[in-house]
Amino acid sequence: MNDLWSNPPLGPTAPVGEILLAGTAIRIELPPSLHQLAVDRYEAMRKHIERPDSPLHDRVRIFYPQGSMAIRATIKSRRRVDGFDIDIVAELILPLSLTPAQVLDLLFEAINGPPGSKYHGMVERQTRCVTVYYADGMHLDVTPTIIINEHDPRLSCLHHAKPEEPPSKHERRLMNSYAFCEWFNVLTPADIRFAQAYAKRAAAFDQLVIRADADVKPVPTHSTIEGGKSATVVALQLLKRNRNLRYEKRKGMRLPPSVMMAKIAAETSAPGASIAGALEAIASAIQMTLETAEREVRLVEVKNPKCADEHFTDRWPENRDAQRLYIEDLKLLRKQLAALMSDRLMLDEKRDLLVEMFGEGPAQSTVDEYAASIGKAVRTGDRFVSPIGRVLPAAAAAPFILKSGPAQPRPHTFYGTRWSKE
Repeated sequence: MNDLWSNPPLGPTAPVGEILLAGTAIRIELPPSLHQLAVDRYEAMRKHIERPDSPLHDRVRIFYPQGSMAIRATIKSRRRVDGFDIDIVAELILPLSLTPAQVLDLLFEAINGPPGSKYHGMVERQTRCVTVYYADGMHLDVTPTIIINEHDPRLSCLHHAKPEEPPSKHERRLMNSYAFCEWFNVLTPADIRFAQAYAKRAAAFDQLVIRADADVKPVPTHSTIEGGKSATVVALQLLKRNRNLRYEKRKGMRLPPSVMMAKIAAETSAPGASIAGALEAIASAIQMTLETAEREVRLVEVKNPKCADEHFTDRWPENRDAQRLYIEDLKLLRKQLAALMSDRLMLDEKRDLLVEMFGEGPAQSTVDEYAASIGKAVRTGDRFVSPIGRVLPAAAAAPFILKSGPAQPRPHTFYGTRWSKE
């Protein structure tokens, strides 16, 4: 078994809650192999849209990722059948005289292609994008845009047109997700020490091997290896997972938008932060933003800092009930996080909290692996377990060892010892 807990800053002497958060985050993000598959499909889609017989041949100015893929915060779905999504912008060279519906329909035609072609029958035209559904659960959203100002690169209009609504309700909206992602990445640089430790664990956990599409060019390395990531981005992934878990049974309700969460996360980013510290900072900042709107009897409004006309909260919250609901979710998460990081709970109690916060699969797997690591360390005799489940070197564990007789660990279940300092 790979030992994921051998080196600082996420090593055995780190707070148990921090170790468990790191292990959980690794299990919910895309491993390098799935990341590779996502980028492969991104490249394959670009080629397909630009093929010679496509209605958009020579009409794509630039093709770039947006959303979670662009800021290295993509997470897997809780259910395997749901896979995960890839968000792409296709900036098109088209006249602004085309209606929003015409632009979306043109992109749909280009991707769907004729019967028997690569993606035919896998494609659905949405309100603002065209979605391709893969058999393994992954889906790819391509948003068509048209540039507004040649002197302000990537400032574009997106096209909003529900197929069932009359053209009078269709509209264009300004956007610049490219500039936002650049802004986010500047504010959340990787802490080299943290990034290296986190990358090692992510690479060790990735056991999956996937055959790439035949027509794909080489792609960049996974973010945890090339450039790393910050504790802020890891915390954002955990927050998104917690949100998804809470809303899974709230049928028909829109989720608080990831881009709103990312914008506020970037504003809270601080060098050297722990995962727990970053998660608390993001959750409290979002809660404060929503509560301010509540006090002013209005819906929250969060805008793109690089495009003031782009509203990240234009479709959520639908009403103040939805706003208040997520405030309560954030209060609960912060309370659970404080308990997870406290010294009062045993490892089995921390496991139960972790399950409530992020789901049974990643939480149980993380705790099982940590418990096994504790067991291995204790059996070698050079590590001891404190009353809160932290693994200590022999010298550091001296206050917890009986003074009479040879030093040895007390019996425990590897979910936290029940003995105390003597």
